[in-house]
Amino acid sequence: MTPAEIEAFARVVGEAHDELAAAKQQDGFEQTAGLTASRISLVGFDDLELDIRIGDIANRLKGNERIDRWRVQLRYMTLLNRPNMAAESSPVGLDPICQGLWAICRAGNNNLEQNLERLGRLEEQLQAQLPNVYTELNDLLEHHGIEPAQVQLMQRATGGKPASGPGFGGAGGDNFMPGANALANLQHALRQQFTSDDSFFDDHSPGNASSGSSALNASALVMLNHLMERLNALESQHASGVANGPADGGNGNPPLSALRSKDLDLPLGKPAAIALDTLSLIFELIFAAPDLPDVVKAAIGRLQIPLLKLAILDASFFADSRHPGRRLINRMARAAVGLAQDTGREHPICTSLGKMADAVRTTLEKNDGDLSPHLDELETLIAERDQSLKANARPYLQLLLGHEAREAAIANAQDWLFKALGKTSHAQIARFLSDYWVRLMQLAFMEGGADGALWKECAATCEQLLSSVRPQQSAEERKQLLALIPSLLKSLNDGLDRLEISSTERTLFLNTCFHLQTAALRNRPEMQDAESYARPVTPPAARTASSVASSPAQILEGDGKRVRYLGLPSSVQSPWRSGNSAWKEGEWISFQLPSGEHLCGLHCGQGTPTGTVLLFNDQWDYAVAVAPSLLEQQLRARIVSASSLFDDAAERALSQVKPR
Repeated sequence: MTPAEIEAFARVVGEAHDELAAAKQQDGFEQTAGLTASRISLVGFDDLELDIRIGDIANRLKGNERIDRWRVQLRYMTLLNRPNMAAESSPVGLDPICQGLWAICRAGNNNLEQNLERLGRLEEQLQAQLPNVYTELNDLLEHHGIEPAQVQLMQRATGGKPASGPGFGGAGGDNFMPGANALANLQHALRQQFTSDDSFFDDHSPGNASSGSSALNASALVMLNHLMERLNALESQHASGVANGPADGGNGNPPLSALRSKDLDLPLGKPAAIALDTLSLIFELIFAAPDLPDVVKAAIGRLQIPLLKLAILDASFFADSRHPGRRLINRMARAAVGLAQDTGREHPICTSLGKMADAVRTTLEKNDGDLSPHLDELETLIAERDQSLKANARPYLQLLLGHEAREAAIANAQDWLFKALGKTSHAQIARFLSDYWVRLMQLAFMEGGADGALWKECAATCEQLLSSVRPQQSAEERKQLLALIPSLLKSLNDGLDRLEISSTERTLFLNTCFHLQTAALRNRPEMQDAESYARPVTPPAARTASSVASSPAQILEGDGKRVRYLGLPSSVQSPWRSGNSAWKEGEWISFQLPSGEHLCGLHCGQGTPTGTVLLFNDQWDYAVAVAPSLLEQQLRARIVSASSLFDDAAERALSQVKPR
């Protein structure tokens, strides 16, 4: 970036930070009315495209699990004494960064295409560097003694980090954080329905919440132990049901159902019941997920009771969106992306996830309950599966690349022919170019492209041919033509040799060419002989390299592989919504075929320069190649590998629950 762009970014981000830090505590529309004025006043296509692009960057930054901006926000809530601060009004949130991106676009004096390209590069840098920025900022605030705001009842260990302790992780009372954490907000919404407080059971409170005390009175401790005993009994029954389940045709698991507070006869509206019912809503939606295999749902279902026990003992479960228990569910679903719903437990991925669920239950029975090894194992499982699919997709990718290389060669050769025919009025020459030389230009493009030596050589030979049949008006011109003809004939014959044109077939044109060149040397119009070769020529169709034409779906086949190739649409898309800008290699994409069939495949590569996306899934016996613009046109095309099953379920559950 230029110094002016860097200065503009720093100035605008600083001003946005100061404006948000100085803002009074506001709720509802007042909270954003002054901050969105610049966006409301957008005019023109360019600004609209930039706004869409920057908004998409913000959404992808939000989905980056490495960017831990919430810890910094919690410390800012303490620093500014604003317990109701939302993510959108955080001085260290993503909104100031987005305003800084706007400043760069405006300071650079670039056109739309250049700005969109610049934003793509900036997003890569932000995705890589922001995690470090937020980590350093959190460490700085911690160094100065700024504690995170307590959005729930929790105990704190040395250094202000969450430690195990009862309290049911509620984001209770005034600590509700709109938009920051769907799970905490869901629990808060359920609490509001019962006007519940944060006490343990009735007037048995686990000490003073403001002091972070871990002391429990005797009565509360007895009740907590009794609840854990009942959960342990239910878990044992569930484990027994799994072990004794059907083995022939069934999945070996009891029917999927979410555990509710009424199953334990817990008093409605109390923290224990609310914690249980909060997770119940989420597991109900997980069990109803249409794209997740039933056997994987069953494996996740076996973690329902262990996670509830974890939520009771670890108060950070509800408040921390990156809690290991929640991330575990998300990564288990990620490992199973692309598997059909009826996939059996004998599938290697399903087998691994089933074993992992059992191992996680054992881990959570231990005092430390460290899930890091299981998360690492999941990352390895995901990476190995994706790498295996990409390796198996290479023959399909080569098939796609070969097809598009041939298509590009044909289009560029046709484009060349269209221009060449405009330079001659000789039907004989035009027929030769249309029948033979255009094929040689295709070969030349395949060999080295339009900048290759063979392409330039063949194009130069054509120019010499066209010049050789024009009337030569001076003695010097005639002398030059006589000197040129031997090398021209050699170049023509070399080209026809490449095409394997027989002597008989080429003689007809060469004789005609001789007559035309003789007429040119005599400075008179060409002879119109009666040869059959001199039939009229129809100019090539509008399929050129510089235009985008519609092409129907087709099947590419080679070496026993098949690619379902979907042609490019004729409509022109937004500049940034094409090629590498929208769809990234390694992403799992859910999409729809023209037939209406829904598929989910791994992005295993792209054609050049079209950007055609190759999607592959080892459950298919083919691959699918789709133009990026066609994916953009589909409302249901989405990147499923970026989704988070647990958090998405919390969002949907929250939308179904209306607080009082």
